[in-house]
Amino acid sequence: MKIVEKIPLQKKFSQGDLFLNALADAYRLQESIISTTELAIISTNTEGVITSFNRAAEKLTGYSGEEMIAKRTPLGLFDNLQLIQRAGELSAEVGFEIEPSLDAFTIIPKVKRLPDRHEWIFIRKDGKRFPVLLSVTGLWDDRDQLIGFAAIAMDITERKKADEELLRSKQYLESLTLNLQEQNKHLDEFAHVISHNLRSPVANIKGLISLLDAKSTLTDYQQIFEKLQKVASNLSETMDELMETIKVKKEVNLERSEVRFKEMFDKVVQSLEGDLIHCEAQITFDFSEAPILYYSKAYLESILQNLLSNAVKYRAYDRKPHIHASTSIERDAIVLRVQDNGQGIDMARHGNKLFGLHKTFHEHKDAKGVGLFLVKNQVEALGGTITAESEPGVGTTFIVIF
Repeated sequence: MKIVEKIPLQKKFSQGDLFLNALADAYRLQESIISTTELAIISTNTEGVITSFNRAAEKLTGYSGEEMIAKRTPLGLFDNLQLIQRAGELSAEVGFEIEPSLDAFTIIPKVKRLPDRHEWIFIRKDGKRFPVLLSVTGLWDDRDQLIGFAAIAMDITERKKADEELLRSKQYLESLTLNLQEQNKHLDEFAHVISHNLRSPVANIKGLISLLDAKSTLTDYQQIFEKLQKVASNLSETMDELMETIKVKKEVNLERSEVRFKEMFDKVVQSLEGDLIHCEAQITFDFSEAPILYYSKAYLESILQNLLSNAVKYRAYDRKPHIHASTSIERDAIVLRVQDNGQGIDMARHGNKLFGLHKTFHEHKDAKGVGLFLVKNQVEALGGTITAESEPGVGTTFIVIF
């Protein structure tokens, strides 16, 4: 007996059946992707009522699909204040008023047909708030009619934490950089202070020594030696104070203490005594109205040192120098004035450059254009101001407001 294998006949499908099967497969694939993705996907109709709510959306929000689909809109997931703020931003962008409603998410897809990507704060079912990145896109049918919206949400809590940590690190590095720049600035400034301020005492020592010659008596030598002792003592004290100030420059503010103008003025005058004797300068002062200042001792000495040495350096050669220092209280601020009868400055020509670095306005072999620059920086570093009034051939008055 011959055995014949029976082969089943293939079922014939119409084109319509094939299309429906393909459509069903595509739908199942779509549903599979939507349900398994880690991205929260929520779709709505044109009225905003939720039509789909995948598992990731359930996990993200704490709501079940059964609670949301065909029953609610996404508005309950958002903070009202943020909705109002976003509506205001969009109103300015599109040119007409946007209500703090679903339009705050859908107006860009509607009007511009572009996805609207924005960071929002979601409110979970349990009340917990967290940041999400939300992208909303319009859904259009084959007749180009809007049929709804699709929203994809991603929890960006960790990313925000990383961004904040990065920002803190960036700010810390910027702070370190600024601090180093400030330290370098002050170290550079103190280098100038030391080199500039020591020039006068050294010149003073040379000036005092030059007063002695072969005809000088023992009394002359004793008097000069006493003056040299004072200069050396003041020089040592100045160096100690400057070095101490450098040590505390790790902090933004300089160390301040109670300083008496008379004591500091006397110290500076002693350091310039050789030059003052040579040019027969008359030095007067009146600190009675404001005798005491709470200030950086090193800075006040440097300010007086530079203003007085400038008055001597740029004296008028047709008359003996007269330098007068005084203090006053004006509008609750202590004001120092140092006035001289020297060569004076043409303020119309040079006033805007007077305190500039390496700016000089008179012929003088020792002119470096550093002293007034340092004074201005020191005064301003402690919140004060300095100005000048001057007339060529008459003299100059420097006004420091502490």
